[in-house]
Amino acid sequence: MDRTYAEQKSTKMKLAVNIKSNNNENNEKRVPCPADIHQAVCVDVQDMGWIEGKYGWKGYVKLFFETEVDDKYYLVKTYRQNAVISGGSKKSNLYKMLAGWIGEGFAKKKDFDLSQLVGKCATIIVEQASFTNDGGEAIEYAYVDTIKAGKIDVEPSGEWTPLTERDDYEAPEYSAFSEGPPKAVAEREAKREAGKAKRDAVKAISAKEETDEVPF
Repeated sequence: MDRTYAEQKSTKMKLAVNIKSNNNENNEKRVPCPADIHQAVCVDVQDMGWIEGKYGWKGYVKLFFETEVDDKYYLVKTYRQNAVISGGSKKSNLYKMLAGWIGEGFAKKKDFDLSQLVGKCATIIVEQASFTNDGGEAIEYAYVDTIKAGKIDVEPSGEWTPLTERDDYEAPEYSAFSEGPPKAVAEREAKREAGKAKRDAVKAISAKEETDEVPF
């Protein structure tokens, strides 16, 4: 193979997330995926484990996609999503994403393995946003807002190494698909007990109202 051609092909296959802009010599920036509707392929699913947030403990995951735009491959991911997709979770963002992408059949499986999504093509709606870093600089980034069924086959670039296959990978102490840490389990149990107590109180009031004599 011609060396020049090989070098050009290698450059084309590089993920645009790793391409740097030299607009600022002292501050190289990553290039976010353009905001648009793209044909893509899922290249990874990250099990983020359990995280305590404003609304308590939840297990989270992220989905990673590659898409090619103008001969450049871009890596773009979803925001972290609550990993619960069974039972009464049809209103969750992850459930809606998966249902719009692969249909609702996955919900019938007790233990649906999200790693099955790797290699599956999709139509993704990518949006851009920005945040201000500690230095006061506005940083632009892209994220997957919506996932639908893929319309064409998209081949991955081969540049992305799955997170679990990296030398520095450390699995979360508690998988997002597990019951979680003891604090999370205790929090859920406390919420169940509080909910039950509230329902019992409402029933007691209703029963009392039904037996009370109404004076005329």
